[in-house]
Amino acid sequence: MKFFWKIYFSFIAVFLIAFGLFGTWMIQTAFESSYQSALEDGEWDNRMYQLAFEMNLSSMDEENRTEEMIPIMAAAVVQNLSTTENIYRIYNEDHKLLYESQSSSVCGTDVLPVLSAAQPCSYSLYRLGGQTWLVYACRSSMGGQVYLLESLTDISSIYEESDAYYSMYRTMMLVLILVMTVVVFAIAGMLTRSVNRLSHTTRRFTNGDLDARALESGGDEIAELSKDFNRMAATLSDKMEELTLQAQRQEDFTASFSHELKTPLTSIIGYADMLRTMDCTKEEVVDAAGYIYHQGKRLENLSRKMLDMIVAGKQELQFHALDVRDLIEEAVRITDDSRQQQNVALSIELEDGRIMGDRTLLISAVTNILENARRAMPSGGEIHIQGRNYSNHYLLCVSDNGCGIEAKEISRITEAFYMIDKSRARREGGAGLGLALCSRILSLHNARWQIFSRPGLGTDITIRFHSEEVQDEDL
Repeated sequence: MKFFWKIYFSFIAVFLIAFGLFGTWMIQTAFESSYQSALEDGEWDNRMYQLAFEMNLSSMDEENRTEEMIPIMAAAVVQNLSTTENIYRIYNEDHKLLYESQSSSVCGTDVLPVLSAAQPCSYSLYRLGGQTWLVYACRSSMGGQVYLLESLTDISSIYEESDAYYSMYRTMMLVLILVMTVVVFAIAGMLTRSVNRLSHTTRRFTNGDLDARALESGGDEIAELSKDFNRMAATLSDKMEELTLQAQRQEDFTASFSHELKTPLTSIIGYADMLRTMDCTKEEVVDAAGYIYHQGKRLENLSRKMLDMIVAGKQELQFHALDVRDLIEEAVRITDDSRQQQNVALSIELEDGRIMGDRTLLISAVTNILENARRAMPSGGEIHIQGRNYSNHYLLCVSDNGCGIEAKEISRITEAFYMIDKSRARREGGAGLGLALCSRILSLHNARWQIFSRPGLGTDITIRFHSEEVQDEDL
């Protein structure tokens, strides 16, 4: 069942039960009040009747207190009572009727048999046709004689009034049900409108409209649910975008890796086939072997970098306190030959300091940064290494005055196989893995790094290492 109909039928059911119980209680309360009042009036009238009868009987001489005189005396008593519409009767001790103020079809009542000295009064109700009679009876003893006095009061009006109330109440209920049906239908529609909008937005989002957002209005639970949905949708959209980008990067990685393998393999196969099938001169053999050697070294470099990236993410690292100056000097020594061949100057300005890390991986990271800086500049360029030691971290900066990087390229240079100048990178044996490997290594060391670059002016790479004193829980 839809939420709309749940609200609708719930409202109707609650209204019918509440109004039905309240109306029935009100009518029943009014009836009980009228009924109790009638009982009190009937008892009072019977008491007055008994008192008047006993007073008149006591004023008579004993010789006149015969059953023949009772009707005459009783008629005089009844005339003096205000409620002459009631029926009054007098019986002797043997239940013989001695007097009746007016004839009535109500006879043979069962009130008289229960009267005794221990229970001098009693009453009962009689339903006769459309009438309801209240019968009160009392026992009166005078001069050794026992008389039973009975008074009958017509209380049909009380029941007729109650029936009229019930009839009017049923009519009101029917009208109110019709009115409430329309009102509750409108209210249920208003309450579920926001739910329907949220449901429609959810379906749009499910069908691929990742920009679909729920309307956030009001301060009720539905508004909170809409806010939660929007937060969830934003998170899912970001995740979807991230997964899409990751899939694209994976696809680019596969394509780039295949291309990087294909180019040297094609050269190796081509020159090897030439040596195998053709009679070559000594110079041609040397040239072909040189091409095969250089392309083989390129494949070796590619496989080494790929292996470093895989191992860097899986091996268990054990960090040790490392001297920064020793790390930099080792990386500089490794890159000396390539810099000298390109006539690139190097200046170092380091403060003493110690950092926590894996020596081999950090040397590899710094070496790749230096090699990347060298490739980015023409002959005669300069690389500057600067280090500052602070209380809880060590800041290392590698600057060059090379060609620089466009702002839109900076966010992608750490992607595997991504190369800004592919022809230059391949000419120098690069495969676009250096900075990707650096990013992986620095991430493993919880080191932060940033790249600042301006086209034509050079690039600055700053790395923030944790000092030796910083404990593991602060990393």
